[in-house]
Amino acid sequence: MDLALLGIPIGIVFLYFGSKWMVDGAKMIAIIMGISPFVIGLTVLAFGSSAPEAFTSIVSRDAPQLIIGNVVGSNIVNLGVAIGLAAILSPLFCSFKETKLELGFMVLSGLMVYAMALTGMIGLGFGLILFASIFIFVYIVYRLKRNGDGAKAANDEKETVDWPLWKCILLTVFGLAVLYFGSEFFVAGAKVAAGMLGVSDLLIGLIVVAVGTSLPEICICLMAAYRGETDMAISNIVGSNIFNCFFVLGIGACLADVPILDSVLTFHLPVMMVMTLIMCAFLYKNDRVGRYAGAVLFAIYVVYVTLLAFNPSLTM
Repeated sequence: MDLALLGIPIGIVFLYFGSKWMVDGAKMIAIIMGISPFVIGLTVLAFGSSAPEAFTSIVSRDAPQLIIGNVVGSNIVNLGVAIGLAAILSPLFCSFKETKLELGFMVLSGLMVYAMALTGMIGLGFGLILFASIFIFVYIVYRLKRNGDGAKAANDEKETVDWPLWKCILLTVFGLAVLYFGSEFFVAGAKVAAGMLGVSDLLIGLIVVAVGTSLPEICICLMAAYRGETDMAISNIVGSNIFNCFFVLGIGACLADVPILDSVLTFHLPVMMVMTLIMCAFLYKNDRVGRYAGAVLFAIYVVYVTLLAFNPSLTM
């Protein structure tokens, strides 16, 4: 066995613990600074749990198909596995009226990526637009949510943070470092696996890398559902998917031109958008993603992976 293959399991472990430490540290920093818990879930927690995708994108400059595959695949995993399984475990309640702006941004981010993909190449210019969009999103959310009902809750939670600010910052930085090395190990192992199995970088990105880098989101959603913090599960995935489209793909396109294969346009991106709209539709109708909706999303993911496994043309 090629020792480089050990990079996959080692990378997954590093990605999981690195993201956990980074999220824990960043969340404590946010609480100390008095930021709304909803904003924490939508930005700090969501972006922190998507850091593996960001680092994987950065170290995949010489394999740009991994970049687009990781972004699209991770968003599909977030919706089908993270939200799907969490909703099956416990219905995820979330007011559509209060989150329609964030849901709208999630749909918009997917549409922007699809529109750019129609040109056949997402390069530096598009990358800069996507990269700038994440700051616009964060600014708008902060301006609208900073004085909301969550502010008082954030101040109440401040007493539960026993660590000083410098320790929280140190934990966050250490988590980032572990994430970087984890992504290096994981991508190296994934490339070797792709060569040994004779499959494309796109397929590895859509399944192996996507699932590996989405482990933080999956774990966060399942834990939030188990604890009854269902709005945190929804905001985490909404924020993560926005971050993936805007920042992860944006930074990747700034570092390397990302060619778009026909299958990405005709199959993978449409699947991502359909799952996005399905989740939004259930929230719009019922203010929740119930067990039935979760089963629908998870079933779509199972069918998606099955089609990939038996139809190699879908990765070309």
